Amino acid sequence: MTFLQTNIQTLLLWFLIASANVSYGKVTNEYSATTVELTFLSNEKRMSGFIYIAEGQELHPTVLLLHGYPGNEKNLDVAQALRAQGWNVAFFHYRGAWGSEGEFSFRNAEQDVQVVLNYLMDEKNAKNLRIDNKRISIIGHSMGGHMAIAGILDNQQVNCAIAYDGANLGANDIGLINDPKTEIPWKAYSDTLFMLNGWSAEKAVQETKTFARELNLVNRVQTINSRPVLLIGADTKVIPMEFHIKPLLAALKQTKNSKAFFELINDDHSFNTSRMALIDTTANFLSKNCSGN
Repeated sequence: MTFLQTNIQTLLLWFLIASANVSYGKVTNEYSATTVELTFLSNEKRMSGFIYIAEGQELHPTVLLLHGYPGNEKNLDVAQALRAQGWNVAFFHYRGAWGSEGEFSFRNAEQDVQVVLNYLMDEKNAKNLRIDNKRISIIGHSMGGHMAIAGILDNQQVNCAIAYDGANLGANDIGLINDPKTEIPWKAYSDTLFMLNGWSAEKAVQETKTFARELNLVNRVQTINSRPVLLIGADTKVIPMEFHIKPLLAALKQTKNSKAFFELINDDHSFNTSRMALIDTTANFLSKNCSGN
């Protein structure tokens, strides 16, 4: 085959691909499903984020999806599945994480969650993004599970929260990093997290040691006020259930008119072989307890 023939075939192939895209491209309208990039300001530092907006003109129930430590697993398959069921899903990176400005810390991340929640609940922002700001829930994975529970405890306007194998960063008033029984080398791991600006093992140890009681979610459960919470455990050594999940579940269940639930998905920390089970469990809980329908 000559050079000219090869180039003609290549051009023909590209023409067919382009024609197919034009022919089968879906016509969009003002209220189609879409993605909007967002910038949130926390203590004058810019945090990167976005929101998946569900199809339809109406205001949608909305989930704030929180990543873990450092956030390699983002659970965006969950986000896309929820959007297909009529939910908006917002996502962001905490200060100092993955290019967001400022320095990372656990307490900063708790504050950042409240900044984003306030943004989503603002009347003007909610209208522009088709958010029903009376139906906002939080989902978080691992460290993000801590942030999800802290988020609902610190904000009475949040409807529901779900933690995926969630940590309690102040567990037992000791904390994740400082637990002498942990089998995970959290200190050494913390020193490898170059995507967390200004962070180190020394800072991780110091923050969780100094502020363990403040970070301990068990000490904060009285503000739940009967709002539904689901803890999903993976039963791994990454987040030991006996140290993190079971004490928090027990404390939540002891609150007045408790709506605390637990599900076990027997998988690894990121639920790698159980994604559909994770999505179904999430969607069913939200539909039953949090959609307002």
